[in-house]
Amino acid sequence: MKDYEEGYYCMTTTEFYNTNALQLIDRYENADMSLLHQVFLQYLPTGSKVLDIGFGSGRDLEFLKKNGYDIWGIDPSIKFVENVKKRFPDISEHFIQSRIPFCTNRLSFPAKFNAIVSIAMWMHLQKAEYKDVIKNIAEITADKATVIISFSTGKRAQDERSFEDVDLAYMIELFHRYDFTLVNDSCHNDSLNRETLKWITVVFKHD
Repeated sequence: MKDYEEGYYCMTTTEFYNTNALQLIDRYENADMSLLHQVFLQYLPTGSKVLDIGFGSGRDLEFLKKNGYDIWGIDPSIKFVENVKKRFPDISEHFIQSRIPFCTNRLSFPAKFNAIVSIAMWMHLQKAEYKDVIKNIAEITADKATVIISFSTGKRAQDERSFEDVDLAYMIELFHRYDFTLVNDSCHNDSLNRETLKWITVVFKHD
């Protein structure tokens, strides 16, 4: 069962990521993310202050930092947070362990973000949690902000993690309520060559 108080990861999902962190970090680092990273470069102005929600190994944070972005992140897995703090020791305070949905007034962000990216997180959300997460995003983004979300669809691994089918139409409707417009969507193959999975990437812009 999903534990709502734990956020988009139920307890067994959090435990799965913590228990298997080393193997998962190695796997994620070997994924070919070139298509997604091109989307980042296309839609995120250089120098943007970017929050990565559910950053995992920190692979996408690394790409963003190398390309001139001011990177921040939250993730519910303590093992992923510890890994990223070691990976970026000069800005370790930028990375916070937090359940998602999160309480915005408890997170020590110094200013609003120009962009949000969230990769491989949304399929862990229950539909009932979409409102809170999108409200979180609206509260911490500046005017004209960009949001990039990528999620998988198809047959996934059978393990302790909780997966849901993403209701994209409902997601778009909720973003519209906060004056975000869908400006791009695309579908591509799995970066780890899993034939049963496809990835949907959507880009929203604040009006």
